[in-house]
Amino acid sequence: KNAGADCIVTPGFNPNIVKLCQELELPITPGVNNPMAIEAALELGIQAVKFFPAEASGGVKMIKALLGPYSNLQIMPTGGISPANIKDYLAIPNVVACGGSWFVDKALIKAKNWEEIGRLVREVVALVG
Repeated sequence: KNAGADCIVTPGFNPNIVKLCQELELPITPGVNNPMAIEAALELGIQAVKFFPAEASGGVKMIKALLGPYSNLQIMPTGGISPANIKDYLAIPNVVACGGSWFVDKALIKAKNWEEIGRLVREVVALVG
């Protein structure tokens, strides 16, 4: 928070980090990919989670299976999201957002190729809009 962060998104679930963010009143979306981590998140009052790595963890089918017992959970899948599958994820009502790194490739950032990053972002917006 002192560094200027408005929120935290983590790749995994660490209860100590969640508790620290809660003490700092800093919104956190921890990463989960199984019922045990979801239960731990719910125990700490977390209702929105990052599902990571999405594709490697079973993708759309796994999210739908998890939503059976966790129907109130809000989910942000990341990891393996691409133009080919993003609409499948966004079609799930509990999916509130998707993360994708293909349009902010490290090489493009290093090269300061803002034009290409902008083009790719516009392409994604048009795809899901």
